[in-house]
Amino acid sequence: MTQDVYMSEQAPQIKRLRVLVVEDDGPTRTAISRLIKQAGAEVTTARDGEEGLGFLVTQHFDVLLTDLRMPVMDGIEMLQHVMRLPEQRRPSRIIAISGEYDRGVLRGAPVGFMQKPFNIDTLLDMLGGKPN
Repeated sequence: MTQDVYMSEQAPQIKRLRVLVVEDDGPTRTAISRLIKQAGAEVTTARDGEEGLGFLVTQHFDVLLTDLRMPVMDGIEMLQHVMRLPEQRRPSRIIAISGEYDRGVLRGAPVGFMQKPFNIDTLLDMLGGKPN
């Protein structure tokens, strides 16, 4: 199955989702954003946890996809702040990605986890899957 065919099959589950991508690496942020947009979601990007948290307190997102290791405010600290937000401000699905950490760093938080490098098909499945 080609990636294009897969994306077209996923589109109904992902369409209309508002996704916030928080990733400090510019090329990675751009690539992830582009692929999610191609699947039909609306994407906003942030360079670090501080910028991402700013978006979360002012806008509603269905999904938060965040790197864990970033400058200024890392993803772990941002997730601690996110869990304290009023429920209506928290995304229904949170996915953490990391090349340096493993799932254990999340300490049982209701967060999906993907190790970098990851498979785009797996990411699209997680975006269109069940809430955390």
